[in-house]
Amino acid sequence: MNHVHRGAVNALRFGRRTLAAAVVLTLCAVVALTAATVVRGADEAAEAALASGSGLRQIDLEAPHDDPGARRLTGTALDGVRALEGVDSVEPLLQASFDSGTDESLPPFLLHATTERPSLRPPLLHRSRDAVFPLRGREVVLPAVGDGQDLTGLLGRSVDVAHTRRTGENRGTAVADRITVVGLYDPAWRQDGPNAAYAAAPLVVEWAAAREGVSPERFLATRGFSGATVVVARPEAVAPVLERLHRDRFSARAVADRVRELPLLLELFRWGSWLMLGLLGAVAAAAGVGMGGTLLRERIHEVGLLRAVGHTRRQILTAFAVEAGCLGLTAGAAGALLGSALGALAVRGLRGLELFARHLPAGLVLPGPWTVAATLLLPAAAVLAGAAGPLRRAVRTDPVRALRSW
Repeated sequence: MNHVHRGAVNALRFGRRTLAAAVVLTLCAVVALTAATVVRGADEAAEAALASGSGLRQIDLEAPHDDPGARRLTGTALDGVRALEGVDSVEPLLQASFDSGTDESLPPFLLHATTERPSLRPPLLHRSRDAVFPLRGREVVLPAVGDGQDLTGLLGRSVDVAHTRRTGENRGTAVADRITVVGLYDPAWRQDGPNAAYAAAPLVVEWAAAREGVSPERFLATRGFSGATVVVARPEAVAPVLERLHRDRFSARAVADRVRELPLLLELFRWGSWLMLGLLGAVAAAAGVGMGGTLLRERIHEVGLLRAVGHTRRQILTAFAVEAGCLGLTAGAAGALLGSALGALAVRGLRGLELFARHLPAGLVLPGPWTVAATLLLPAAAVLAGAAGPLRRAVRTDPVRALRSW
């Protein structure tokens, strides 16, 4: 029987002694790999979102809120942004609410008219014509389900809705308007929040100006848009254009940075994964120290007997190292298998929650190969590191003294 085989056989013989440590190591590995899989899913969803459109070439502009020095996104200001070198287009963002008005034949709803942007068009489920975009006049695209109501029956119809016109301080009146529904989009797409309805910019500006009690021209000159998407010619142009926007006192941020930034809860999954990997290494090292201590206390006679029958220190050290390493490898393998399966299930389950739906992909997500390798090998490496000192002391023990302790 060679020394490697001997170590594997001893690992099976004394498996009960290390069962508790193996279970703890497996649990740590499962939790670490499950969390890492969720984070990988979020990263994949972010990269897919950027790759599917012009996200790598986009910059978000936001209207100033807490920064009095930031510039408003007025029509004139956005015209200046369009003139910057490297800028392909500027797509303003604005929202204005409208409802089903007094028409009792319509399902009751409250939606938010949102300016249509070519770089962020919603995925259509149904359409009344082949080319829905760009929208013209009073054409709108509604969610198939909005404000809890099924709106599929409105496709292709011209219907009366109502928006608010300000008449005084904290006073307003409902104003009827007529829109034509030319498309319905997937309500799971919530780039602009729930219950967004898309319309041409002039219509949204008209309704938003009425809500403020001013003309559209006055609204654009004083209030301005709530945001805008700047699309540059190529990804390399994002940095210089962003720097210029900051110099011009715009509140600007690269879309790629925003998309890749995970929500706090998903970021906690990332830190939790690293924490559990660290705990896995620490527990494995402690288990190695314990196994080495057991060897010195209870099995030192085995070392003396093996030395007496002609085994070298290296062979004895290898046999006991294989025995200790089997604990780590077994726990790592079990953790890798269970963690991969539970991670895939966790991604699927979390995607069903509204909080995570936008940040996780729909397909199967598996952990990265390097993460699996770390989960598999870290316990074995840490167990061997912890057992190294006691094992060296054991094999250096005088064989006569070791046999006398039997």
